[in-house]
Amino acid sequence: MLSGGVAGASAYSGSAGAGSSHTSRLSSLVADASDLLEGVTGEKQVPPGTIDDGKDLLPQAKISLDEAIAIAQSSETGDVGEVDLEDYQGHLVFNVDIGDHDVKVDAADGTVLSSSVD
Repeated sequence: MLSGGVAGASAYSGSAGAGSSHTSRLSSLVADASDLLEGVTGEKQVPPGTIDDGKDLLPQAKISLDEAIAIAQSSETGDVGEVDLEDYQGHLVFNVDIGDHDVKVDAADGTVLSSSVD
């Protein structure tokens, strides 16, 4: 359902001023889809590659979110999903969903501490 809305919005070739209203409408559709998923799963959905839980811990991380994702992608293959920042065995880690794996990347030095099937 959402992909049809995205294709329809990108295929529009109206006047130059109409683009911003379509971008706004597209953002609204994405938000509506996220709200719908939240209602079904009970969890707030975030765009892939963004921090879901643990945003308040980000100032403690020594590596960036982008670095953590790149490191996780070098460990496993698949699409990037949500990212959490959490404590794991005494380490602050980025828990990056890559395909069907949870990859735990140490937020201090970028070491992959574990990778397990989600």
